[in-house]
Amino acid sequence: MMTPIRRHLNPLAIVVFWFRYMASLFWLVPVVLFSNGSRTFELLGTAGCFLLLTIMAVVRYWWYRFEIGNQAITIHSGVIFRKQVHIPYAKIQTLQRQQWFYFKPFHVLAVSIETAGQSHDEAEGSLPAVSQRVVDQLQKLVNKQSQDPSSAVSNSSSVIAAQSQPVAEQREDSNRSPELEQNRSAAVSAGEKYKISWRDLNTYALTSVGVVPILLGLLWLYSKLDDLLPDRVMNQAVNTFVHYSFLIIIAVLIFSLLLGTIVSYLTIVQRYYHFVLSKRNQQLTTEKGFFQRNTISASQSRIQAVIFRQTVLRQLLGLVSVQLVLASTATKAEDENNLVMLPVIDRSKVPIVHRFINWVPTDLPAFDPISWAGRWRMIRNAVWLSLIPVVPLVYWLRPWGWWSLLLMPLAVLMGLYAGRQMGIRQIDATHLAIRVGSHFQRDTVIVAKPKLQSVSIKQSIWMKRVELAHLILNIRQGDDVQALRVRYLALADAEQIYGWYRGQTD
Repeated sequence: MMTPIRRHLNPLAIVVFWFRYMASLFWLVPVVLFSNGSRTFELLGTAGCFLLLTIMAVVRYWWYRFEIGNQAITIHSGVIFRKQVHIPYAKIQTLQRQQWFYFKPFHVLAVSIETAGQSHDEAEGSLPAVSQRVVDQLQKLVNKQSQDPSSAVSNSSSVIAAQSQPVAEQREDSNRSPELEQNRSAAVSAGEKYKISWRDLNTYALTSVGVVPILLGLLWLYSKLDDLLPDRVMNQAVNTFVHYSFLIIIAVLIFSLLLGTIVSYLTIVQRYYHFVLSKRNQQLTTEKGFFQRNTISASQSRIQAVIFRQTVLRQLLGLVSVQLVLASTATKAEDENNLVMLPVIDRSKVPIVHRFINWVPTDLPAFDPISWAGRWRMIRNAVWLSLIPVVPLVYWLRPWGWWSLLLMPLAVLMGLYAGRQMGIRQIDATHLAIRVGSHFQRDTVIVAKPKLQSVSIKQSIWMKRVELAHLILNIRQGDDVQALRVRYLALADAEQIYGWYRGQTD
């Protein structure tokens, strides 16, 4: 039995706390600098602010301690209002480790401990700066807790798979040489590993739609220039714009597009720099990042669903991105609570996923699209939504508002795309594949029956006449629920999936 010892953080935590206080109390510095006092007062006041922040950081470091026990970790924090957090290892969903480049020479990391019951904004527990040895010890204890229940499932699955093999395959397995079996066992114990290549990373960055929010940010910044720049400068710019309107518009559009593309590309490259996915003892670990090395570890038992995501551009290029839905908010900064398992792979390399998660099929299943009646309703709904901005723009902003009519054919294409991608298919007795499409993006979701929180069927009075229904499947995502909606599905198909979930058999 290990006796818990109350430990301090690494002394570099003082630097972390100092910068946090500096970010929250930075308003004190300009107040002192722009006061009406003398030069000496300003210098002493500024020095006093920095000294105050340093004292606060040291005091917080001294009172911030943690205990690593046999079954749980306990974190003590707070100076005036003391806080004590006790987290059993069995309740930990994911461990997220961050290491800024200036902490790497000291082998110091920050650790965030996420559980299913944490709040939206922050992890259940955090260690702002600890040594690599502490992180390894904590990870080993978490792995020990997660291996016990999963090992039984893994062993039982292996037995079932062996019993269901055809006789010819069993005979082939028995004829394998001892050397081959020994190599296979060594490979399994060593685990799987995937490293992204520069070609795949460049492809992922160049095919990303991250340029869109950057362009929207540039438009917002342009709208604020009127408040930031003097009237003389703005009037001169407007006159120049009117004189060379067409050339300036083209130049501005090209410059904005290039700038947005470059910023998006560099952002994604530094975020997924040297991306590595590894598997060992039913534990998946991702590592990535240039300026900040971000490492996330999650047990396979915590995976709620696997998403194969493709934008229209990546569909045309035969590329797919793989994400994991976890029962924690560890990856909120990633992509809407989803952990990026594989940033981008070729469509033909989808079997790689099966090597890391054995219940995922080796290839994406084929889907029967919804009926033309359902697809027509998807198009109709998209057109109705486009009329919300089009009608007021055409009425109050003529003649420029007529340009908004271009939204209607775009809405038709979006509705047609969503209708063609919609589908659902039962893979086997315990797994389901759902495909949904929206905003020119297709998601194929693989989920196990035990991970479904609920399944429901909804119908309007008009849908009953044509025997269509919405099938809604809820899965756990972070500390919330994600609803997978298969819309305008044939009523018979929806009832079949509903009966499958309730455990009925034909």
